[in-house]
Amino acid sequence: MPRFHATIINATTLLISLIFSLIIHDVSGGGLSESYRLEEHDKRYSRQWPPEKYVPDTVGWKKLMDARLRQVAEIDDLDRRYEGYMQTITPAITTRNFTEFGFGLARGPEALSQALREGIRGGLERGEARLEHSVEVIEGPRCLFIDRPDLTRRVLDELQSYTEAWAGIPLTPAIAYGFRLYQNNSILNMHVDKPQTHVISMIYHIDSSDDAEPWPILIEDLHGNTHEVILTPGDVLFYESSKCLHGRPKIFNGSWYSSIFVHYYPTHGWQEVDHHMEGHFAIPAGWAAPMAPEEKVATPLVMLGTSFKEPSCPNAWCRGEETIKWSGPAKEGFWIAPNMELIPFEPTRVERDEL
Repeated sequence: MPRFHATIINATTLLISLIFSLIIHDVSGGGLSESYRLEEHDKRYSRQWPPEKYVPDTVGWKKLMDARLRQVAEIDDLDRRYEGYMQTITPAITTRNFTEFGFGLARGPEALSQALREGIRGGLERGEARLEHSVEVIEGPRCLFIDRPDLTRRVLDELQSYTEAWAGIPLTPAIAYGFRLYQNNSILNMHVDKPQTHVISMIYHIDSSDDAEPWPILIEDLHGNTHEVILTPGDVLFYESSKCLHGRPKIFNGSWYSSIFVHYYPTHGWQEVDHHMEGHFAIPAGWAAPMAPEEKVATPLVMLGTSFKEPSCPNAWCRGEETIKWSGPAKEGFWIAPNMELIPFEPTRVERDEL
C-alpha cells in the first residue's frame, strides 16, 4: 500500500475514534460526555493501565482480567469495544465480592423441588408453554416459558435464607425468573448479570426432558479458574452473578432444559450507589485508541450484545478446554466450594438479625 494511502487510513481511524469518544450513548437512552466521564474517572482512579489492583486482589483474578482487557482493547468496532469494557471492568474492579470463590453448590428443599418439577411437567402437558421473548445472550431457538408466579414467588421467599447464609449478609429480593425452558440446539453465551440488582443469585435447576444430555454451566471463580459444573435436578448453584462470568457455550442436545434464576442484592447501602454508572467511570481514558493489526496478539473476542464469544475456539470459548469439571448432586446439609470443600449449611436456622 502506498505510504500516503496508509497515512490517510490511519488518520481517518483516529478521527473516527475521537468523534466516537466525545459522546458515549448510555444504554438508558441518555448520553454521557467523555469529558464528564474522564473527570469522574480521575476522581476515582489513576491513568495507569492496566490497573495495578483488581477486586478481589488475587493472582489468578488479575491474570484473568488482564488477559480479557487486552482482548477487549483489540476489538475493532468501537461500540462493541466500549461494551466489552463495560462488561469486563465492572466485575473486575467496581463490583465488590462477598465470598472467597464467587460460587458454590447446594441442594434445594425437596418439597419445593418436587412442586417445581410438577409445575413444569404439568404446564407442558396442559399446553401452557409459550415462546419467550428473544434474549440477546441466548443463541438458537427461542426458549419456551411457563408462567407460574405463585411458584417463583415461593422460590424467592423460601430460598432467601439459603442465599443469605451462603453470602453472609442480609439480602433484598429482586426477582425469581422462570420457568424458562431452553430448547434443542440452544447456547447461552458467556456473560455477567446486572450489577444493580443481580448481585447474589442462584440457578435452581428443576428438570430436563428425558432425552436431554447433561448441559454444563461454565463459570469463572475469583481465583481465575474456569469450572464446568453439571447440575442435577434440585441442585442450587449460588453465584455472584454480576461478578463471575458464566454461560453454557456448548450446544444443548435434548428437547428441553429448565431452571429458575433467582436474584437478590445487599440490603444495606447497595442501592445508594449507581453501579452501572461506576462501570462507565472505570473505563480507561484511552479506550478508543486505534490499534494496528500487527499490535494484536490476543485471541479474538467478539461482543454479541452484552455477551462474549471467542469464535476461533471450540464452542466459541477457549477456557472451556481447560476447566475444572464437577457435578451434582450436592450433599444435604452442606454446600460445596469450588475447592471441593464441604461446608456445613443449615439455612433454616439462620436468623436475619444475626447476619
